[in-house]
Amino acid sequence: MKKPFKETFADISITIARPIINVLMSREIRVIARGDKIDKNREPFILISNHFNTWDSFVVMRNIKSKIRFLATAIGFLDPGKGFGMKFLARAIPKRVGKVDYKATKQVFYYLEQGYSIGFFPEGDNTFYGETLPIFKSTGKLIKKADVDVILVKQQGGYISQPRWADYFAKDGVVHTETVMLLTKEEVRQLTPGKINIIIEKSIYNNDYDFQRERMIKFKRKARAEGIERLVYYCNNCGGVLTVFGSKDDIVCSKCGKIGHINEYEFIEGNKFDNLVDYNKFQYSKIEEVIASEFVFAVTLNLVNHSSVRNIRIGKYKVRYKDKTLFLTDKLSTYKFELEKIKYPVNTMRNSFSFDYEEETYNFTDIRHQFVIFEMCRFLNGSYKE
Repeated sequence: MKKPFKETFADISITIARPIINVLMSREIRVIARGDKIDKNREPFILISNHFNTWDSFVVMRNIKSKIRFLATAIGFLDPGKGFGMKFLARAIPKRVGKVDYKATKQVFYYLEQGYSIGFFPEGDNTFYGETLPIFKSTGKLIKKADVDVILVKQQGGYISQPRWADYFAKDGVVHTETVMLLTKEEVRQLTPGKINIIIEKSIYNNDYDFQRERMIKFKRKARAEGIERLVYYCNNCGGVLTVFGSKDDIVCSKCGKIGHINEYEFIEGNKFDNLVDYNKFQYSKIEEVIASEFVFAVTLNLVNHSSVRNIRIGKYKVRYKDKTLFLTDKLSTYKFELEKIKYPVNTMRNSFSFDYEEETYNFTDIRHQFVIFEMCRFLNGSYKE
């Protein structure tokens, strides 16, 4: 079957762009790749990996020369520059997070038939706190139906180098990868989708703080605590909700003062928890208190047009949370979003939170408190990872 010109063009563009992107990436993060080398002429396979940041699709390709198409969250295409590259150069496959997306599935099998491999991150989102997230339950079904080998690229160190919530990243970051054959297609045929999911969850699991304890790498990162309010919504000293923020390297609560200091190894000093994985587990144990609280912050509200793949800006709003409801107000209008009616919440990039509400998709941008909304929705509405 002859490939369409747009696919051939994308293949050439990726080949040309790849060394340039690797140089740009090396200015922020160094990749130490171990494991198998995957030849460009290898038969199609599915590549899976755990998810840390926006460089991931390039990081995992360090040992892989095969032509590949990645699944990517459809919300990520809303950024004009990034969206252009994903759509026309990388030919990434947009997928609605949380929803059964038949169009994306159809594209996956189209590319497999064309001789391309498929890459995706089963978590569907990169971690805010340094530990691998649960995977989508449909992962095993997709792999079973694809009937190809599954190759794993395990990543470690990327989160510690570039915490998703942070205003500033380390310029001397490092990520370690290991490429291995996880399942042959013959093994896939013998497994149920549920068993495939169990194997994948175990294989991609990583706690970057455990990885860092073994290596104790020093990082040069300015204002290491600034941006922490994107993740931390509960003060573990006084119980304040949305009172925690970063000041240079210190974690500070507006009610009770300094509650921690992030050192050059990215561990927390002066707090009960020396890492954000354990801190996040603690704060989530208090989520019912958070849901019963009240707080205020600011966002830009956008309506998402899926057909044209763009944000339609509505305006800047003050968000007041009370009684499981977000009230957005400006001088001219008011919007109300009941948390229990919010569907398919997605944290995209560092400053974006999107969701479906009454047949529309909305996107909060310029937001610094998206994680608390996400966690409240998760507690009230259950997992969206079908």
